Amino acid sequence: MHWNVHGEIDRYGSRNELFLIAGINVFLGVFMSAMAKIDPKQKNYTRFRETYEWMIIWTLGFMTVLMGVVLVETMQPGTLNISKVVCAMVGILFVVLGSMMAKVKQNFFTGIKTPWTLSSEAVWDKTQKLGGKCMALGGILIMGSAFLSSGEAAVFMIILVAVLVIIAPMVMSYIWYKKEMEK
Repeated sequence: MHWNVHGEIDRYGSRNELFLIAGINVFLGVFMSAMAKIDPKQKNYTRFRETYEWMIIWTLGFMTVLMGVVLVETMQPGTLNISKVVCAMVGILFVVLGSMMAKVKQNFFTGIKTPWTLSSEAVWDKTQKLGGKCMALGGILIMGSAFLSSGEAAVFMIILVAVLVIIAPMVMSYIWYKKEMEK
């Protein structure tokens, strides 16, 4: 099933699509593990291995629960308000992953990667801390919007928060890098 921003079913899928969605979780697990092994800064993963493993677990858990939500709505349409449930789930994921961001060490796969964060470990650390705080706060806003507004507004909030969570740390990473270069 496919839901529009109003939480209404606008298309039914096939069994093949259901298996494809289920296969995404397997792919993600393999992909995320492999990326840590081929990253040019792979030695840094030992410095945040436990955090990275928890990030994988939370991401795969999110996808598993999402698959469960899709199955519930497929078998008994109207059981859940899909827009609000998904927004609440995204908010939770933002809070959890945001709380881990400060522990992520310099790498090419996980975290906020800009030319400036990859050029300076100090800028990397500041940017991840700010990004994590922004992400966690944004997650709280997303969760609140899921229960206080319409499905359309909740989806809009996810997009708005995602943009702000990306832009604010990127801009600050540039500013911090410039200050560091002036020293």
